[in-house]
Amino acid sequence: MAADGSGAVDGLIYDPAEVERAAKLVILIPGALARLEIFAPVQHWRARGYALVSCPFPGLDGRPVTPGLRIDAAAACIAEFAERHPGKPYRLLGYSTGGPIAISAAERMGDADVRVAAMSSAVERAGGIATARRTTADLLAAAARVRSVRRRTVWLEYYKTLLFGRRVRRDSALDARATALVAARMEEMVYPDRDLLAAHTEDLRRWRLPSGPRLAEDRLQFFVGAEDPVFSSPQTAALAARFGAPRRHSYAGQGHLLFLTAPRVFEDILAYFEAVPG
Repeated sequence: MAADGSGAVDGLIYDPAEVERAAKLVILIPGALARLEIFAPVQHWRARGYALVSCPFPGLDGRPVTPGLRIDAAAACIAEFAERHPGKPYRLLGYSTGGPIAISAAERMGDADVRVAAMSSAVERAGGIATARRTTADLLAAAARVRSVRRRTVWLEYYKTLLFGRRVRRDSALDARATALVAARMEEMVYPDRDLLAAHTEDLRRWRLPSGPRLAEDRLQFFVGAEDPVFSSPQTAALAARFGAPRRHSYAGQGHLLFLTAPRVFEDILAYFEAVPG
């Protein structure tokens, strides 16, 4: 246990005393190249009775870069944590690659009171060839705009596409806004070095929903940017269709990084978490 009283058990970070006394629990699962700080806006949920439990990714937030992320292992860890702390509502918030982890964990939690919010969720096999082609094209376009092949320089330009989608290339005012956001985040940004990127993404390229019963549609909602350049609206719709017809919240003009460009997403997720069933 850390000196500040927080626990770090099986890769999860939490305060055992907070978990014990809380009326309900929220599990926060970031995505590839994302630190737990993306969930800073939910800290005030503690005043609503939640304990916050975090699932950091390899190489970030104090975790070693090896072993790399394994979606099923992370999901099993969360489900086992829930078994050790039964009888409370569980709310799982997964961003990007954290979406598949949250979904897989909830499917392991049986009859527990669980709801999943999948924000900018990754899809099966990381979107396959379609996503790979789009991402490659976007990176090449970024390199052309900055006239450089330096990884950091290209990444900073590509980050603007992650923020607002491809229309940032055509809208000078939006480009200026994106440039300001990038400049403000340069020091905190996670850059995609080879080992870290592999640790975060290799397993996602293999991930498929297993056969068998699906999580009920009323226990899952998607929160997506309408201009997401990584996982497209049709890809998200195809994943959602595997669960019936869960609600999809689409944010006009927003890309993949909703936690930066549409911070109201967290209040929308809280409203879903708090809604009375039926």
